[in-house]
Amino acid sequence: LGMAPLTPPIKALRLRPCGLRLRLSRVTWAPCRTRTRPRVMISLSSMNTRFCRQYLVSSPLMLAPMGGCAGGKLAAAVSKAGALGLVGSGGESQKYLRQQWSISQAQGGCHGFGINVAQVNAEDLRTLVDTLKPQVVYLSFGDVREKGHANAVIDGGAQVIANAADVQTVVKHADAGVAVIVVQGADAGGHTDGRASAFAVLPEARDALDAAGHNDVLLAYAGGVADGRGVAAALTLGADAVVLGTRLAAAEESDYLATQKEALRGASDGANATTIGRFVDALNGIDEHSSGLPGRCLVNRSTALKDAWDSAPSPEA
Repeated sequence: LGMAPLTPPIKALRLRPCGLRLRLSRVTWAPCRTRTRPRVMISLSSMNTRFCRQYLVSSPLMLAPMGGCAGGKLAAAVSKAGALGLVGSGGESQKYLRQQWSISQAQGGCHGFGINVAQVNAEDLRTLVDTLKPQVVYLSFGDVREKGHANAVIDGGAQVIANAADVQTVVKHADAGVAVIVVQGADAGGHTDGRASAFAVLPEARDALDAAGHNDVLLAYAGGVADGRGVAAALTLGADAVVLGTRLAAAEESDYLATQKEALRGASDGANATTIGRFVDALNGIDEHSSGLPGRCLVNRSTALKDAWDSAPSPEA
């Protein structure tokens, strides 16, 4: 993989139960002796990437800060297990973020939180950083420099993580002082930019950062990674870390409902089992998500209704 030699294996990352065991080569079932449901065990040898050394974590993995899913319990569990745990607050209130942060602290703490640029101004963001004292803040979906968001985090003593869907934005984030840039594209779940696959953008982004003198800026990959094969591929293409979202959304510590987790575990053939659009947000009474982007979801009765609505003749016909 072109990486430093692997150090001795670390203690397995255990997030109960998503029903899968993640290894670099494959996914296998790991039945739990004391439960009727399987236990998730994400087991990686220490990759010793720059990301691991910078944040003192054992695995080059980061929890996607998914609003309404990655709450305090999941963030703390991920951090405790040796990866980078983040409380998600996209689409949620600052009160919600503070509550979930308190939950994470009560369970051992986590590394930071995520918030959408459009849902907070720089002044309030600085207050959150000063109060919560995170190590990192993940700023999603927006220009982190224009209205002072990046400076609010950096001046508060934390590092900035931000996502980007194209090389131009990657370099722009680096110029603004972002420490870790998450390349996220059409492969991703949740709200995402559908223009290109992040696997296509990632190597070009690494080359562009190096050419611009930003060799010290780290890259993370987000989108469609479900097992160790995806982790290995991302690292080979130039990533220093991988962001896991849907994979961990099914964990016991996730705030999703049991029915949602079961649906995630039962899904297969993602090209046909998922769809992307703005319809689900509209069903929830949201005219436009704070990301400004369409969202990916599982195909269900609601999305089928949308397809029927779109194909129906107009009343004027």
